[in-house]
Amino acid sequence: MPDLPSPPGPLTEATGLTIAPALFGSAEVRWVVAQAEAELVARYGTLDGGELGLTAAEFEQPSGTFLLARVPSQHRPIGGVGLRAKGGGVGEIKRLWVPHGWRGRGIARVLMGAVETAALELGYPALQLETGDQQPEAVALYATSGWVRQHSDWAGGPIPVCSIHFAKVLAGP
Repeated sequence: MPDLPSPPGPLTEATGLTIAPALFGSAEVRWVVAQAEAELVARYGTLDGGELGLTAAEFEQPSGTFLLARVPSQHRPIGGVGLRAKGGGVGEIKRLWVPHGWRGRGIARVLMGAVETAALELGYPALQLETGDQQPEAVALYATSGWVRQHSDWAGGPIPVCSIHFAKVLAGP
């Protein structure tokens, strides 16, 4: 995975950080998704069948979106996150990713805030996501951002050993 050069310190709108939707089929989004998937394979050895085959239609409005983080000094995005319909009026977060050299600057937290806003705009009062035990930074982010760890899978069954599920209610009924 290429590591993009980064400036020190947190990034904000004042430093030129922007978050904007992009088409899932675009080269930039496909690059972010490919980097995220390569990192998942590096951490877990493979992607399971449920993680393969994301399609553009899942991340297009009115049921989804994919957001990219950018700064003016970089040709490539410095992060991204997707939102798609899970069913029952619930949205699902997919492929949150920030390059290694850009981590620790709050980009993932800004992306998650932006995708939560997008979820409300798309009519999702609640969100779900799945991460794993080999992603402690992701677990820490969600645990400190109002996400609630789930103790059963979305159908009420046991969660696989290395899988961690989180949910967040964005708006009341």
